[in-house]
Amino acid sequence: MKQVLWVVFAGFCFAVSGQEILTLQECLNRVENNTLQIASESASLRASHLDRTFHWWSLLPDLSANTGFTTSFGRRLDPFTNTFATSSVNSQSFGLNSGITLFNGLNYFHKRKVFASSIRLDEIQLESRKNELKTEVAALYVLLCQLSSQLQLADVRIEKYIQLQRLQLLLLHEGRITEIDTLKTRNGLLEARVVKRDLSGELKRKVLQLNFLIGMPLSTAYSFDPASISAVFDKLKLTESFALEILAVESGLVADQFKSDRTKLLPTLSLSGLLGTGFSTNNKDYLFPGNPTKPYRDQLNQNLYEGIGLYLSVPLFNRGAWFKSKQLNVIRQEEISLQQQLTTFSLEKQQAELFQKRLDYTAKLDHIRESAQNLEAIYSMTLLLYAEGRASYTEIETALMEWQQKMAEWEALRLELELVKLWE
Repeated sequence: MKQVLWVVFAGFCFAVSGQEILTLQECLNRVENNTLQIASESASLRASHLDRTFHWWSLLPDLSANTGFTTSFGRRLDPFTNTFATSSVNSQSFGLNSGITLFNGLNYFHKRKVFASSIRLDEIQLESRKNELKTEVAALYVLLCQLSSQLQLADVRIEKYIQLQRLQLLLLHEGRITEIDTLKTRNGLLEARVVKRDLSGELKRKVLQLNFLIGMPLSTAYSFDPASISAVFDKLKLTESFALEILAVESGLVADQFKSDRTKLLPTLSLSGLLGTGFSTNNKDYLFPGNPTKPYRDQLNQNLYEGIGLYLSVPLFNRGAWFKSKQLNVIRQEEISLQQQLTTFSLEKQQAELFQKRLDYTAKLDHIRESAQNLEAIYSMTLLLYAEGRASYTEIETALMEWQQKMAEWEALRLELELVKLWE
């Protein structure tokens, strides 16, 4: 039994000769740095940071330029000469406008908090996505270790069939068995090799999936170390833990948004200024015969105007928008509170289930290991009896398959237990 276990475990570490050993922690580190799988969440986080960075620009005054060209027909008051024109008049205008909000109920600071909460939400979403990928990679890594184990057991099974063939040649020469037994052994050997090829193909397909998730070239091949599963320091988290964080941030976000909406009830004080000039063909120079149009540059200088204004806006009636916002805030906060309670309960449930799984797997492993040892002993004794002609080929093949199946079950359950231990 010890020799067989040594062969199986040695095969884990050196599944393919010459290949690099890839640990589970290295896979998780590659997931952390694989930007292809988290492109959407990363872009959303960068956009949120950008919104907050440029929000302080709202404190600066805005500045806009305007220009226009008009043609008037018929009797019309010219804005630059304040006289009526009865013929076609061409006008040009140029101006600058600027404005700044001096007070809007501290809405700027509430918005800053809203942006900060949005950034935190995106950070949690990014962490959740990485955790989701790590969970998938960890499960895939355990599956690859299981497939490697099954490949090694297939090699053990093939070796047993080859040893049995050698024994049967001796027994056949002595006339103690018929050729039927040798044909059955040959058929069993062929089936074992087919199983090994199938397992090898499945292993390669899963390696492709692993390389895709961790951002490595698809053709890269590795061997896997089951012992690295228990050595992982980057533990996995349950989905509900991220959901609780999101709900806590959303509660603060809703509160800050409500405060921002409340500022709409307060007066707004703003300052604006303007500067402009213009030209009109109706602006005549009456000091000269024929009353020619004043020169273009002279008009721009003479029509220059400036203005500055201070405006106070006091909201009087907003058609119940404030009362609606207040009631919606209460409803949303109650909803978040209930969701937090439900998520907390669900998280405790999953943690209890994981703890129970660990207990069940640990207890079951001892029984399966003892059963595998007994089945190995049964196979060895059946092989001796077969050599003495006291057991049939069916009995020895059944003993071999039962032993191998129990070994595969034990290794699969052991790896599942290591996977369960990865959860916080």
